[in-house]
Amino acid sequence: MVQTPAPLRLEIDADKIAWLVFDTPGAQVNLLDIRTMRHLDRCLSELESRIATGHPVAVILWSGKPGTFIAGADVNEIAKVEDAEDGRAKSAEGQRIFRRLERLPVPKIAAIDGVCLGGGAELALACDWRIASNSPGSAIGLPEVRLGLIPGFGGSVRLPRLIGIQRALSMVLTGRSVSAATAYRYGLIDQILDADRFRSSVALVALDAVLGRVERLHSRLSARDRLLEGTRVGRHVLFGKARKRVLEMSGRIYPAPLAAIDVIEESINLSIDEALAVEAEALGRLLTTPVCRNLVRLFRLGQAAKKALPPDVLAQARGIDRVAVLGAGVMGGGIAELVAANDIPVILKDIDEEALDVGLRHASELLQKAGKRGIIPPAEVGLKFALVHGTLTYERFDEVDVVIEAVIERLPVKRNVLREAEEMLPAHAIFATNTSSLSVTELGKAAARPERVVGLHFFNPVHRMPLVEIIRTESSSDATLATAFKLAGQLGKTPVLVADRPGFIVNRLLAPYLNEVGFLLENGADVAGIDRALTSFGMPMGPCRLLDEVGFDVAEHVAKEMARAFGDRMRPSAALDTLTNLGRLGRKNSRGFYTYSDREQRVDREVGRAFRGAGGGVHPEEIVDRCLLLAVNEALYALAEGVVAGAGDVDLAMVLGTGFPPFRGGLMAWAETRGARAVRDRLLELRQRHGDRFAPAPGLERLAASDGSFTSGRP
Repeated sequence: MVQTPAPLRLEIDADKIAWLVFDTPGAQVNLLDIRTMRHLDRCLSELESRIATGHPVAVILWSGKPGTFIAGADVNEIAKVEDAEDGRAKSAEGQRIFRRLERLPVPKIAAIDGVCLGGGAELALACDWRIASNSPGSAIGLPEVRLGLIPGFGGSVRLPRLIGIQRALSMVLTGRSVSAATAYRYGLIDQILDADRFRSSVALVALDAVLGRVERLHSRLSARDRLLEGTRVGRHVLFGKARKRVLEMSGRIYPAPLAAIDVIEESINLSIDEALAVEAEALGRLLTTPVCRNLVRLFRLGQAAKKALPPDVLAQARGIDRVAVLGAGVMGGGIAELVAANDIPVILKDIDEEALDVGLRHASELLQKAGKRGIIPPAEVGLKFALVHGTLTYERFDEVDVVIEAVIERLPVKRNVLREAEEMLPAHAIFATNTSSLSVTELGKAAARPERVVGLHFFNPVHRMPLVEIIRTESSSDATLATAFKLAGQLGKTPVLVADRPGFIVNRLLAPYLNEVGFLLENGADVAGIDRALTSFGMPMGPCRLLDEVGFDVAEHVAKEMARAFGDRMRPSAALDTLTNLGRLGRKNSRGFYTYSDREQRVDREVGRAFRGAGGGVHPEEIVDRCLLLAVNEALYALAEGVVAGAGDVDLAMVLGTGFPPFRGGLMAWAETRGARAVRDRLLELRQRHGDRFAPAPGLERLAASDGSFTSGRP
């Protein structure tokens, strides 16, 4: 029987320095799973024995994975926590092991070359010194709040004591990582060393630490902050303001941020062991909340989506050294900026010089904003924009590996662009269309190399929306599909593999959701009431505001395409025609459901007059049901057709592509809380009152009959 190599090993060099090397076999990153933690505990026992006999003289925590230290805990194990007590016990066990490291009577140094997140950051906090390389990828963060949790291996306790309450709150409450330079400024990192000589330099620091020649950094706080954080009254003000900000941002929907504030406030003056007990108790409670369960499920779905292709297919992906974008509109300029921001040279082409200038300006503005917000180092903004090459011709297209088409949503136009571009591309290059509703297969029929055609559907705004739908045609090769997945990963997007059906998955489910707005207006609902009902539910904006952003002309075109594909259940209401006939296009001409100015945004009175007297109003609960249960019903049709692999892809796509509230876990997870029979019965009731578009899908009838689940299996 072959024994699996251990996830970490203990090495002692000629200078009597112990190297604890984390190197999980067969994995790209190190995770602090149960097996690794047990091995760490055993290594600490050995170190305690060896230190008692005079060596080693120092301990260095090192990663055997290039570009990463430790990426955190194993989320799959988090999902298996049974109850609050189980969660508290697991937190306490991790704390015990890290406390054991902390107590070793020799200098402990965390050598961070790359990403250091979650439990990895907490492990580093248990060391005496944290040394980072100057590699651009070196960063440290505590992202637990994004899973509905708080740092539970001592991070909530040690971080504020090290860098101050305000900085700790900023890191813990946002979950954002900070660069090595920022961490050094905070006092979280003690030294930054050259990546090329990192190992030898860290070893020298360890020897200096043994001799007492390494200064211990203290939190670099201003006199004002020291006064504020060092007094009882000042801390009361700080924590009060932090709670107010959290409540303004998300209310009490997400319990983790408020729990983090409570833990830091309660534990800041306690002994380390008393404080750790407070942290473990809070983490145990959070681990079993519905919000945590939903966020952990979505995280796991996202990880699985990136591995949707078998390894042998993914291995066929080609290298991507240069990308071209056809069409310099808002979408094209946004895609070009995204590519350049990720350090890939990109050609942005249009046939109109004015349009090209607009696209280049849009890309430049996005990069500048990213620089101002610290997403990109300000000094690199100009360098990244220099990667964008604007052109009116097909010059240098023979150097391109991927071309992304983002021209007008008309099939004849896209076919012509495909034929023109293909003549100039190298044989290996793939042609990816950003179409949101047209058949990628039909487009591919115009290609000389149809096996190189694929759908790559980004969402607007490109730099913010994390989803990309990847659409395989009847002819797309495995290598083409793998290259599309690879590019999505390089651009920091989460891919969802979608069949070539009208609307794919996101727009197909959005179509009935948005279409119902017109019927609601005809039934007496008002614009503000419709939007308020859905934003109260948790959507980032109401459907009327979303229609303004999309544009009435675009929405009308998509609605007609959906009706042509799916018949009466997608029959458009007359409302959009009414508004379009009034000369309204939405945000693009500042006249939609709302009027827009620099000072305010309000519902346009003319819209109210257009639908006045149509009915007696609609209850918010009915607004939510009519919009969202139609989307649930359509999802069941789509699943039956094999548009996506399963309900998890529906949930992931709706959260990442539409902003469906993550705390609810996605569209199908929300339907699961209602139950199949209740959803079926509600749709039957709405059908009786409002028509056959609410007729339950056959898949829903089967789920209701068997009391089945929306989130597991295929209906």
